[in-house]
Amino acid sequence: MEVLYRAGQKTDVKTLAELEDIASGGAVEFLFHDLMPGVSAVQFVASGLEQDVYPHSYRSAIVAELNHHVIGMALSFPATYHQITPEMRDLFPPDRLEHFQDFFSARVEGSFFLDALCVLTDYQHKGIGSRLIELTKSKAQTEGYNSLSLIVLADNIGAQRLYQRHGFESVRSIELHPHPLMPHQGGALLMRANL
Repeated sequence: MEVLYRAGQKTDVKTLAELEDIASGGAVEFLFHDLMPGVSAVQFVASGLEQDVYPHSYRSAIVAELNHHVIGMALSFPATYHQITPEMRDLFPPDRLEHFQDFFSARVEGSFFLDALCVLTDYQHKGIGSRLIELTKSKAQTEGYNSLSLIVLADNIGAQRLYQRHGFESVRSIELHPHPLMPHQGGALLMRANL
């Protein structure tokens, strides 16, 4: 199995949005649910990625491709962009943003941020996620950063173990209450790895 790793392209946006939705553990659906009749959460995300407004752009992604199909991705950018923006306040109902207040306030200042990491189920446990993490670390170093940060759901033990193998340590807990669209327990964890 020869996997190609490359920069994201505009033609990837549909798959990138689907992978981001999976990686979010329900957060994408929670935020974008029923914002516009006939437009799904994944379609909203794909449209945003396609518009290529930094940092939430297909250009911020590293993809894993097998036989011309994207099977995984890592989306990353400077942590300073991990926040509730005026554009988000214009788009999302206030109660949805309030639910994520602690989530979007949690960051490791001065770090590069791994916003989403996902590998399709059939291709997990083959080193693809690890390779995407290492490529993201290299990207961060190339851009002048000496640490990489991320947020992981507290009940996603498998992901935490993967990150720990790559040098990530927990920085603090993040309050994130369960919701029918996000049925996770224990909130989330902010993690950091020095580069």
